[in-house]
Amino acid sequence: MTRQHPLLFFISMLFLATLACNAFAGDNTEPALDVPPPAVTVVDATAVPGAETPIVGISPTATLPGSSGSGTAVASGSPYVTMLVDLNIRSGPGVVYERLGFFLKDSTAQVLGRDPATGWWLVTCPSDIAAPQCWISGGPQYTLGANTDNVPVAAAPPTPSPEPTATATTEPVADTAVIGGLGSYIVYSDTDGIWRLPLDNTQSPPTAGEPVLLTAVAGVEQLLVSPDGQQIAYVAGDFESNQLGIVSVTGSGQVLVASEDLPNEAGSEFAILVHQVEWLPNSQTLAFSTRIVNLVGPGAIPQADLWLVTTGGSLTEQFAIDTAGHTFALSPDGSRVIFGNPDSVTRVNLDGGNRETVIEFPFVNTASEYAWVPTAQWLPSGSQAYIAIADDDPWSADAEATLYQIPVSGPAVAIGSLLGNTLFSPVHWTRSGSKLGYIQIVIDSSNTRSVVVADGDGDNPIIVDSTTEAMEFTDWNRSGSHFLYSGPGYVGVGQLGQSPLEVLVTGNVGRQLWLTDSTYVTAVGSSGSWQLLTGNVAGNTRAVGDTAVDNPTFDVWVP
Repeated sequence: MTRQHPLLFFISMLFLATLACNAFAGDNTEPALDVPPPAVTVVDATAVPGAETPIVGISPTATLPGSSGSGTAVASGSPYVTMLVDLNIRSGPGVVYERLGFFLKDSTAQVLGRDPATGWWLVTCPSDIAAPQCWISGGPQYTLGANTDNVPVAAAPPTPSPEPTATATTEPVADTAVIGGLGSYIVYSDTDGIWRLPLDNTQSPPTAGEPVLLTAVAGVEQLLVSPDGQQIAYVAGDFESNQLGIVSVTGSGQVLVASEDLPNEAGSEFAILVHQVEWLPNSQTLAFSTRIVNLVGPGAIPQADLWLVTTGGSLTEQFAIDTAGHTFALSPDGSRVIFGNPDSVTRVNLDGGNRETVIEFPFVNTASEYAWVPTAQWLPSGSQAYIAIADDDPWSADAEATLYQIPVSGPAVAIGSLLGNTLFSPVHWTRSGSKLGYIQIVIDSSNTRSVVVADGDGDNPIIVDSTTEAMEFTDWNRSGSHFLYSGPGYVGVGQLGQSPLEVLVTGNVGRQLWLTDSTYVTAVGSSGSWQLLTGNVAGNTRAVGDTAVDNPTFDVWVP
């Protein structure tokens, strides 16, 4: 009986935690952070600075001033190319060179030369890229040249030495997809099961093919595409039981873990459920933690454990209860894990070795019965992770979150701070760690929420958008040039040093994810009726599907 008393005390707490997000591999140079002009709202295909008049439905088009998509000025008769798709801009003629930005479909660029070995064009860079000259693919499916018969041969710069990364990655010359084949896709849940929706990324915004039903399973809570895009992990169930399963992109699948089969020392009045889930980089193993739920009263709390299960169904308790953390973040190579707890952050090898408590902090006053726990964000290189620790009294007007950098070994380093209550506002760093974004909530009489971007250490904060209603910062794109957020009745597309773009929508914004550097997917609507849209950074949107679930659940994959 003495063991049950502390358990029942913690079961009475309602615990909320922020899970780490999927990330693509890569590392890119980002533009300097400048103060942006006022917001631009999409109204009747026109960008209107500071417009506040709401409209019904999804707004059409606007062009972000100064974006790479605007192209470059071309003198009459000069050689130039037109972009047939959204296309990466690089420092040399090939995908091994650094990505500098991108051109939007239908934009143009002056041609300065061509590399005969690869067929890539040397062009004049857009104004928002510091380099005067840059390279784009010369493939006929990507660019169309004009007046280019006599352009000179351009010497290719030296091939860069590859930076060491945890896992090898490949990248297509352009963002393309094949409808009907395994190209880009959205996987989403509906009331009748899990569906795969093929996308054509040669269009902007991407178009969709016919949806494919992968498996009939109800109550889907999570969907996670494997790193190789071949399998989808899902968590489905209800408050009393759930299951972790996988389904391939062709439709075959199996249940890997049923919650009722997990060890339960709390008794019949409690259930043990699958909680946080992440793929390991080999696409053959899933890591997951559990939570304990009170079946006869209120209360649920994550357990500090970690399990591994292979796609073949082999289950291992990697960290027993109270030896892991309430949240976890796997390193990109899967060798290390960072655990978050209500009073500490621990870094440890996945095999249990080299355990070290790298941050200790006071228990955070949540003014409620739940315990706040941080979640780390690894950089794709695996060289380090970042984490924000909330103020222990976040309800004061001068509350600040402390920012830490966690290396793969050695102590964590406090690098700066952010103003505001961050209990419900996770901080998102770019893939290089040089910039961050979050929703700033300062506790005062104004009840204002603000989208803020800043340097990676919290310096030079800039308020991008503000409202007294709910807002959410979604994430940065791969290159770190743009960020997504949402406010009441609109999708926000931000760009460093430029005006944010507000794409007005009918209903709430339920979830959104980046597809490519210039396109994204979002779900808009309300409980039981959601529309899936693709959008681009110029403000265009396209309806590609719908779902009747209470809360939209989807993931995306791009080759």
